[in-house]
Parts: sequence; structure tokens; C-alpha cells
Amino acid sequence: MTMPATVINEDNAATSTVHGIFKVVLYGSSESSDMAGWTVTLKLNADAYGSDNTRESNTPCKSVDGDPFTDDESVVSTGTNSFTFTCDGHLAATSVVVATTSYKDLAEIVVAGHVWSKYPCPAGKSSPTGTFSLVGVSESCQECAKGSYQDLAGQKFCRPSKYVLQTATDKEFSTYSDASSFSYTMAPSGTIHDVVVYNINFDDYSSTATSSSGTESAATGSCASTLAGYQDANCVKKIENAQVKLTADSVENPYNIEGTNDGTSRRDQTYTVKLSSELAGVTSVAFSQSFILAELLVYSAPTSTLTDKYNDETGATEPKTCGASGFANAQFTACEMCPVGQEKKDESGNIQCGDCAAGKYRAADFDGGCRDCEAGSISEATSGSCNKCEIGKKENGQRTDCTACEAGKVAKTEGSTECTACSAEGPLYYANSGNTACETCDEGKVPNADQSGCKECPAGQYRDSEVTDCTDCPSPKYSTSAASPTCSVCEEGKKPNDDRTDCVECPVGHYRTTAEKVCTPCGDDREYAAPGSPSCTKCDVGHVPNSDKSGCDPCPVGMYRGADDMKCLVCPAGENTEGKTGQEQCVKCPQGKETKTINGEEGLECVDCAVGFFSAVEGTATCVECVSPKVALTTGQSECVLCEPGMGWTSSSTCEICPAGKRSKDGLCVDCTFNEITKLEKQTECTRCEKHYHSIEGQSSCLKCDDPEPEKTMKDSTNELQWQKCVADLGPACEKQTVDGVYGTFVDIPFMRAGNEEVRECQFDPDPKPMATFKCEIVDEKTDSAKLVAHYDCIKTPNTGEIEKLATEPQGEITPEKTEEIANSLKDLTSTAGASSGIGDVEAAADVIGVIADAPNDVSEAATENLVSAVNSLAGGNLETEDMAKKEEISKKMVNNLKKIAQKTAVTNKLVKSANIAIMKVKPDTSEGAENKGYSFVLPDPKDLNKLDQSGGGGGSETQQPSIAIQSSSAAGMSVVLLTGDAFFPSEKTGKLPAGEPDSVTTELFADLEDDLGLDNGTETVKYVNSVVLEIDIGEQEPGFVLNLYIKPNFQVGDTSKNLKRIDDKRVQIRYQCAWYNDEKFEWVADGCDTIYDSNQPTGGVVCSCTHNTSFAVLMAAEEIDPGYIEVQSMLSRILLAGSIVGLIATIGLILPASAIVTTRSAKVNICFSIALLIASLLFFIQDFLIKDDNSGIIKLKSTGCIVYTMLQHYMWLVVFMWTIIEGFLMYLSLVQVFGSHISHYMIKFNALAYGVPIVFPLAGYFAFTRKVTVAGVEVVDHQYMAETMCFLKPGTINFYALFFGPLVLSIMVNLVFFFLVLKVIRSSKNSNLSDKEQLLRQLKAAVGVMVLLGTGWVIGVFMNVPAPGMQVSLQYVFIIVNASQGMFVFLFYVVLNDAVKNFWLEKFGLKTAAPKSGTGASTATNVYANASASGANKDAEHTYSSAAEFPAKRDDNANL
Repeated sequence: MTMPATVINEDNAATSTVHGIFKVVLYGSSESSDMAGWTVTLKLNADAYGSDNTRESNTPCKSVDGDPFTDDESVVSTGTNSFTFTCDGHLAATSVVVATTSYKDLAEIVVAGHVWSKYPCPAGKSSPTGTFSLVGVSESCQECAKGSYQDLAGQKFCRPSKYVLQTATDKEFSTYSDASSFSYTMAPSGTIHDVVVYNINFDDYSSTATSSSGTESAATGSCASTLAGYQDANCVKKIENAQVKLTADSVENPYNIEGTNDGTSRRDQTYTVKLSSELAGVTSVAFSQSFILAELLVYSAPTSTLTDKYNDETGATEPKTCGASGFANAQFTACEMCPVGQEKKDESGNIQCGDCAAGKYRAADFDGGCRDCEAGSISEATSGSCNKCEIGKKENGQRTDCTACEAGKVAKTEGSTECTACSAEGPLYYANSGNTACETCDEGKVPNADQSGCKECPAGQYRDSEVTDCTDCPSPKYSTSAASPTCSVCEEGKKPNDDRTDCVECPVGHYRTTAEKVCTPCGDDREYAAPGSPSCTKCDVGHVPNSDKSGCDPCPVGMYRGADDMKCLVCPAGENTEGKTGQEQCVKCPQGKETKTINGEEGLECVDCAVGFFSAVEGTATCVECVSPKVALTTGQSECVLCEPGMGWTSSSTCEICPAGKRSKDGLCVDCTFNEITKLEKQTECTRCEKHYHSIEGQSSCLKCDDPEPEKTMKDSTNELQWQKCVADLGPACEKQTVDGVYGTFVDIPFMRAGNEEVRECQFDPDPKPMATFKCEIVDEKTDSAKLVAHYDCIKTPNTGEIEKLATEPQGEITPEKTEEIANSLKDLTSTAGASSGIGDVEAAADVIGVIADAPNDVSEAATENLVSAVNSLAGGNLETEDMAKKEEISKKMVNNLKKIAQKTAVTNKLVKSANIAIMKVKPDTSEGAENKGYSFVLPDPKDLNKLDQSGGGGGSETQQPSIAIQSSSAAGMSVVLLTGDAFFPSEKTGKLPAGEPDSVTTELFADLEDDLGLDNGTETVKYVNSVVLEIDIGEQEPGFVLNLYIKPNFQVGDTSKNLKRIDDKRVQIRYQCAWYNDEKFEWVADGCDTIYDSNQPTGGVVCSCTHNTSFAVLMAAEEIDPGYIEVQSMLSRILLAGSIVGLIATIGLILPASAIVTTRSAKVNICFSIALLIASLLFFIQDFLIKDDNSGIIKLKSTGCIVYTMLQHYMWLVVFMWTIIEGFLMYLSLVQVFGSHISHYMIKFNALAYGVPIVFPLAGYFAFTRKVTVAGVEVVDHQYMAETMCFLKPGTINFYALFFGPLVLSIMVNLVFFFLVLKVIRSSKNSNLSDKEQLLRQLKAAVGVMVLLGTGWVIGVFMNVPAPGMQVSLQYVFIIVNASQGMFVFLFYVVLNDAVKNFWLEKFGLKTAAPKSGTGASTATNVYANASASGANKDAEHTYSSAAEFPAKRDDNANL
């Protein structure tokens, strides 16, 4: 067909439809028109070929002179006049693009084509039919997926990328017969996927060609000259009954070729045989048919598992080939590379990864084959890289190994291929050991023969930089060793030998200087010259010349020679040379040794003292024998000691075991005294005979007291102590005895009966002497036994006088050195006394410390340590005395002087400590926030301050919880003194804390306290100092000063299960209390210190917040936590509350169903009040079941549940108080104001008021009064909101008075106003039918009812703080009876005495006839209740009491309550 000519330049313009264009003819305007350089391109349909498929979207038409379907034909026009382009007629073209530089010679364009019903899918796509249609059929071509491709048009499938065109008959057959059948042999065999057959188009041959003659080269193209000819069946012969035969494993597999493929190219028909499953091992492909074969395409894959064909894009028209070392993955969508050191090998199509040979390599990132290593580098097989030959070696030429250079040659760089000779560089060069470089021989050496190293010049020769050969040393020089670069001059005292190889010493008695060549004899006989001496010298001290004057010999052991001595002398007695020779002087023998002459020598040596002997001082010539009762059981003793306990002295060197009847005392075995025995040997104490038994001295058994009157019968026959014991066993008496104590030995205190006493003068006190009283006191009334008890008014001990002497030093003469001397002496004196120290020693030591503290100089660290050690010893002594005034004065002096020492010590920010006392001076800290830092200490054992370590804010380790922390509001410096107990803080009101396990201590404390509580007689209970005592001095204090201390008590009282106990009818709890020591009253005082601790953390510490600085400690005391008789009161409360709860439930249950009553305002308010009171009563009632004071209940004390329960109880009681105010207000409106009492939405307002206002109080109470107190980083929770032993507000606190007691008082005051106003109305109510007495009784009843309902009974609680105990108990019972029974009163007045409620239920159960409606009878009421209930427009049951009957009390004709 002929289409309208369309001339188009580079800008595409689409035709109106789609055509199969097979010919385009360009005509010029004349025969000479230039038609060269034109191109014609078909723009293809985007739906079929894809707008982005640039490969197919622009298909050029070719010159008609040749085969238009071969790639080598021209696509550019030539010649003049006209030119014909042949196009692929089966492609769906939308545009014909004609391109040229000029259109001036173009006259016409003729386009020939046909609109096909189907078009073949282009290469790179497929469809189920191999074609697509643009008209009426929804069939399209799909791009081949990744990993597949299609190189032919009109195909129904895309083949996997591994199948490639193995071979083809891509040639022109010379005759028709050549193309009628064809066979192809596959070498090697492969796997066939599909075979494509093209048949010949007769248009390629001349019109006269026949099936047996005609040649392809004679083609004229006559078939396609017209459209009809193009479509003629004779032009393209179709295949019929053709077969493709595949031979595999010697088996021929035929595949029939059936039908005609519609979507073929113009020139031929295409037939594709796709195997249903691939066929492996195919060796030949054959084709047979009578028609003419144009081309046979075989698509196969090698038999190997790998292939290098892939496609990583869709729509591929041919497979891609992986790089030289790549192979396709299993999906053929990408390439993978052979492992490092391998390359891809293709052996006749079989792909595999093969090893790189030695000398070759392939790197991991190289997509190519194995490459040769560069020259000078080598590799092993399968290498991924090559390594250069190291220096000193060369590559072997095959690049497979490196060989060492020959002797004398080197390879100086890596990767060398040749070695160079060192001889070329000079006569002194040689190849080093690694053949890496040529080096010159060091001086003293020359190269060897093959220049592979250097040889040394022999001894006696040298070579320096000036010569190239070894040369003899010139005289008088020498070289002692081979390889000498120079010759050396012999040193003084020596000369060269004959071989010049060494120097020899000058002979004895000769010397040589550097200026001389020969050795010269010494000229002075006092000198000596040893061999090789440069001069003659004198012997050193401690030495003398030897016999031939060749040197000096040391003085022997035990002898010496000084500078002025001419010979060695024997050491003086008691001295030695410590086993050394050549000493200038002798030294003293140490303690425990003496001197004796060394065997066979003149000198002295030190030897151990023999057994039984000792030497106490250095330089002892002869040891001294020990004197009884002390011994020296081993040699070398510096002192004699007592025999070990249970043994006694027999000689200066031996001890014996004390036999039965004896004990060891002061190193001797002594007889047990009268009435004491030892049944076994080696005893340290004698055991007193049992009751009614006695003994003489030195016995191992006791005798029975047989006589009933031993004083009469035994007095003459036994020792006085024997009968005295028998007497004492019959009744309380004390035997004659000697008392050893701190204040001396009091001999022969006489026998006395109980109640008698002996008074003796104190032995060491000055006149007038105080007295020591020895009383015979009954110690156990059950056993009727007595004991002699000493009561000392004594002050001084045997050691006191020695300590006092230290304080007599005049102050002006005390230097720092003297201070250390005095402190050391005080330490020695007090440590010797130890536990025998008394209060007089403390006074004397305090005076000594005062003298040191008042001296002008600071106290050194050594002196401070000695003073602390001295006070430590005193604190562990027996400081008891009956003279309390004196003891208080002495203790005050000691504490004050200790504070002075802490202030004057030169040691700052460091603890000076001992077991019982520690001090620290803290420098002022002026840094920002210093007042918030503080200091904290860890103390694992509160009885041993040696283990005290600083931590926390003050530095040190923070891994352990601090035991003590100090923080003040001032950043000034401070002095701190810590003591383990209250030895220096006497008080008659504190007791000594028992020792033992916590449970036993608690039991003992309660047992002691039970007798001392004195709850009814006004006496105070015993208190115990239960912590380290801190004496703190911060100096001048600013206004608002606060000192916070964190102290862990020594004894943990535990939780309430441990520290709470009922004694009689009282609950008593052991609690902590912060206190400071008042040194004027000499007692511990709690005023001025707040005590804060979390009882829920029984192992925690106590915070003491004080407003001054002095001595502080945590006390432990028992306190009564409940005033009154708790058990009886609790039982009474539970009974009355139970009745109230029942009454409230009954009230609510009986009023709510009465619709006529419940709708009134008063009834609604009463119900709300009853509900609130019921909830509050229930919470209080069940508290005893949920919460236990010993913390064993379901809800634990101080827990979150307890907090919620406390806040809920607090809230509900405030709600009850609010409803009582509303009740009072409503009574006032109904009975007093009456008129004008309308309130809109009153119940909403009343409920909002009752439940809204109180909620603020518990929230404010908990969050405002529960806080964390921090001291130097240690936190303690202060629970001020909750009580200790129940889940309720803490009594006696600010929050209790402000948030509970205050609202209570306010509600009582308001309700009292309402009560008196209502009471006035009640008093004015008269009923003429009643007598005055009846009238009074009814009014009284009404008044009581109003009082109870308004909660005015709570006013009793205001007066429960009256100090008189009897009054308190009485008011407690009244308070419980009135308020715990409030619910029963509500039931009484709201139900029992309310006719309206009673009548409702009587009528409900048919027990009473309904009363006539109001208004049917006359009313004679003339009082306010009648006014309030008057008929007419003023009555409003929702806002006022309609009558007095509505008021919760019994009425009588509306005249009274």
C-alpha cells in the first residue's frame, strides 16, 4: 500500500495508526537531485517495545541493494534521483523518521506497509504466542526476566542465560539442494534447551530459480516488489512434516516441527523447537525436510555445573559474559568471582575455577585471569598476590622462588633479579650476613678471602681508619684482644708484655706512673704496694699492711683499728664488730646478748644470753641471772618473764605445772587460799567451795560444814576464814578478805554480817584523805547470799603521782621537742597502768594535756598520736568513784583539753585514732557549696575506732555505707573528738548497755526497764548511751546555725516486732533519742536536737539536727507510746464501733426505702452523713485486723499501703466533720431562720463541699511532712505524717494539729454555734399538754440528740491533753463512749425516735393504719415548728423541714423534739 508521504526530521511525529513498514522510497525533484546521506528510522510502538527500550524503539531501514536483515548493510542512502530503503515489515511502526541535513531536493516519500493483526514480539521479550496485537486482543509482550534472554523476535519464551547459541548455519548455501537437509556435530556434547529453524525466502533468489538450481548470490528481490508478491505463499515456502533430531548417548530423539509461526520476519518463517525438559549429552543435531533451510540455531549449555553467562537486567536480547574470573550464580542474574588465587577456565564450554600456577596470581578484586608476577616477585600456586624477594635474595627467573645471593654478593632492594659483588665497592667492603648490603669492616678487622665477612686482627695488632691491613702495636702500647681498632697504653702500675697482647702488673712493692715505662720500688716502709700499684699508699682504718707489704689485711672479727692506731685492738667488753672484719670501731651488743672471746682468736663477739639469764640494756658484758618469780626459758632474752598461766617458777630457767590445790599467781604456784580449791593441775584460778563447804589452804577438795553453829564449834579448831564461810553460808555475811583494786590493796577487811561496813582511808590521796567503804551487801535475796562491795571516794591510784610530775614542767620552757617527750612519757605511763587506771590518773593526764594545749606551739603529729594513745588507755580503765562531783569535774576538764588538742594539732583533715578515741582537725573550706559537703566515716566495729575510715564527702572510699556523717550550715573549720563510750560523760540518769546478741540484749533491757518505768510515780526511765560520742567544736556560730549529724547506733533496736512490748496495760517501745551533754548539769539533754530516723529501716542510722555544737550521742530509752489503759480502751472502742457500724447500716437501710421521707432535704443530708461516718468507722474498726503494732499485719507499717490507708482515714474523718457542719447549717436553716432558706442544687453543693475541701489536707500532709534529710550524702526518710505503730496521723506533730486537730476544732466551734442557736429554739418550744418536768426532759433529750448528731462530742478530745493523768484517763473513756457510739445515736434519733420512719415501716408491714393526709385536721401549733410546716405556697419539702417531725427526734404535735 502507499501511505501519504511524511517528511520528519529529528523530532519524531507519530503516524495516525500502526503499520508494518517494509519499504520506503525517497524521490528527488530531478534526476540529479543529491540523495546521499539520508537515513530512515522506524519509531516502534511503545506498548510492545517499551518507551525506554532504546535498542528496539528506533530501528533503521537498510539499503535495498543487499539483504536488509544482515547487520553489515548500509543504513545511509547514496546516489541521485531516488533511493529505496527496505524495512522489517513485521515490526509495529508508529512513525517513519527521515533525517538529513537538507530537504531542498526531496520531492516525494513513498511508504509501503501493511496493518497486521499481530506483530512478533521483539527480541528481549516474549508472549504465550510469540506475538502481540494492538487491535481487539489484550495480549502483550513481556520483558525477559533477569537471568534469561531472547535474541529472536516472535518467541514464546525467554531462555535461561546459560543456554547460548552454540552453532548455526549462518551462511548462504550455494544451491537449493545444499539447504534441503543439514546435520551439525556438537563438540563437545552439551545440554540442549531449544532449536530454531529458519526456512529460505525465495525472494533472495532470482525469479527463474528452481528448487534444485538457483543460487543465493543471484537474488533480485522480486518477491517483495509488491504487497501481493510479499504475501504470496510461493515466495516463502512453509515447513511441513519436518523434524529436528537430537542424538544423545547414541539415542536419536526426533522432535516434529508443526505449523507455521505467525510472527516471523519478512524474509522467512521461524520454527522453534523448545524441549519440554533439557536434554543433556547431545552430540549432534540433524534437520531433514524438502523445503530449503536458511538457518539452523542450536541453543545449548555445557555439561559443567558452572557457566559464565548471565543477565542482570530485564529484556535482554543476548546473554552477558562474566569477566575472566567470573561465573554466573545459580539464577544467572549476576556474576560471582572465582576464589582468590584461581581463574575461570573454559574447556570447550565447560566452565570451572582452576588454580593459578606458581609464579602467577589473581587478587580478590581482579575480574580477570591469573597474571604473571612481576620480575623479582614470586608466588606459590593458588596465590592471590605476589611477594617481592626480600633483600639479600634474587628471583629464580621462573618467579617461583627466591634464592640467596652468592658469597660476597648482595641484593640491596626487595624484588631483585640479580646480585651485585661487594668487591666493586672497595677493598674493605664485604657482604653482610643477610647479603642485604655491602658494609665496611669495623676498625680492627679486614675482609676475608671471598668478602663474605670480616676477620679480626689478632691480639697485639690493630687497624684504624688510616690503614687497610692489620698492624703490630707500637711500644709501649698493647691490644689485649683481637679486632682492636687502636692500641692502648698500660694503666698506672702495669707494663706491656712481650707480645703486646696485655699488661702485666708491677711486682709487689713496685709501682708505675703514666710517665714511666718501667715499674719502680716503693721508697717508704710504712706504705705498701700491691701488684699493679700506681703508687704506694697507707692502709685504711680497720686494716694493717700484710707481711710482704703487698696489701692490707682487715682487722679480725672482734678487733678494730682507728685512724691513730698503729695496730688492731681488741673491742671493749660488751662491744663487738657484728661479725665483720676491718672495722674502725666497735658497736654495743644488743639486748639479750653478752660478749666472749672468739675461739682461737683475740677478738670479742656477742652471744645470746644462756637460758635463765638476760641482758636488758645494750653493751652488756655479762648477762644477769633471772630472779624469782621470773624466768628466761630460751636463750637471747632481753627480759625475764613470768611463767605461762597455770605454771610456776622453779629456777631461773624452768617452770613447773601447778598441781591440784595450787594455782598460778604472779609467776609462782601458790596454794589456794582457805575455802578455795583446784581439782585439776595447771589452773590459773581457784574455785570457791560450794555452799556449806570449806577447805584449808592448798586443797583439791572441800570439807562439809557439819555443825549448825560453826562460829561456836569451829572457831577454835579451824582457820577463821573456814568457819566464817560456814557462817556466811547459813545467812548473809562476808568473810574476812583482802581487796585489790585500782586505788590500792586493802588488807584484812574483817568478817561482818550483812548491813555492816568497814571504812578505810584511801592510800594515795593527800590529807584530808577520802575514805573507801567496804559494805557487806545482800546480792541475792533468794539464796540469802551477801558480797563485800567496795565504795571508793578515792581519787588517786599508785600511778597518779608519776603522771602528775609530767605537768610540773613550766609552760615557757615547753618546746615542740619537749612536747613530744612529755606526750611519749604520758603514753608509757598510761599504757603500763592499762585497766588499772583510775579517775585520779584521768585528772593528772588532763592536767598534762592542758599544759601541752596551752603551750604556744602546735602539737605535732607524733605528739598527737601519743596523747590519743594515752587517753585511749585511760578510757579503758576503772573510773568508778563515789565522789560524783569530783568525777564530773575531772571528766569535764579532760574533754575540754582534748578539744584544745584537736584544735592545736598540726594534723589536718586526717584521723588520729586509737581503739577508744579518735580526733580530727578540719581545715576551713571556702570553696563554693562547702557547707553542703560535710564529712562521713565508716566504722565497721563501734567498739574499735582504729577501724574508723573517712569516706563520702570528706574523701576516701564510698563502697561502704557510712556510720557517721557530719554537716554544718557553716563552712568554717571544726575539731572533732570521737569516743567509743561515755566514760568521760558521767550521768546518774544513764545506764550501762548490756552486752550480747540483739535478742538477749532486748530481753534484758525490757526486764530492767519494767521495774524502772515509773509510769505512775513520775520517775524517769533509764537511758543508755547507744553510739559513739562526738565532741564537735566549730567555733563562733552564725545566726541560724544548724549542725546535722548522722550516727549509726551501736545496738540496733530493730522494727516494732523487736522494740515494742506490752508491760501491764501499757505499750512501751525502745526508741532512739538524740541528746547533747550538758557539762553544767552533767546529764544528757534532748532539748535543742531533733531526732530523725526511719523506723521502717531498723538497720539504718539516726539524724540529729542540732542548733549548737557540743558533745552528741544517740541515746536509747523506753517510752510509753499510748496514754491510758490501751487494752481496755481498744476493746471498748471495738465494741462501740461495731455497734455504731450496725446502727449506721440499719439507719441507711431503713430510711432509703421510705420514699416519702428520703426525698426531703434533711433526710438526704442525714443519709450522706451516715454513709461518710460508716466508711470512717469501718476503716478505723478493721485497722486492728489489717495492721499490727509489731508489723505482722497484712499492711506493713510505713509501707505504701500504710500511707494510702493513713491518707484515706484522714480524709474520711474530715469528710465526717464537714457533714456535721452541713447538718448544723441545715438545722439552723430549718429551725432558726426557717424562711428564706432556699438553696438551689443543694445536694451537689453539699457533696462538693463535703468531699472536695478535705482532700487537700491528706495530700498536703503527706507531701509536706514526709521528707528526706541528707547529711554529707547520707539520706534518711523523716516520716512526720504517719504514726510509728499504726496507719494514722502521727500524734503530737505539727501536721496532726494543723491538718486534723485544727479542722476538728473549727468544725466543733461552728457546730457549737449552731448547737446553741438550735438549743435556744428547743428551749423556747412549749407544749401546754406537758408538765414542766416532762417538758424539761423532752428538751434535754432533744439537746443531747442535736449534740451527738453535730459531733460536738469531739470537743472532749480538745481537753484530753490536760496534764493530770487521772483526768486524761477519765476523758479518754468519755471520748471513746461518746464518739465511738455516734453511729448508734444516729440510729436512735434518725430511726427509733423518728415517728415518720417508724410509721412507714409499721404501715409497710400492716401493723398500723395509714394516718390521714396532712391538712385534714386542725392544728393548734403556735410555735416555730408550726410556722415551718404551715400549709400554702411557702412549703417546700426539698428545702426546709416541713415540720419538727422531720427533724431527727421524737415530736409531740409538732410542739417539741
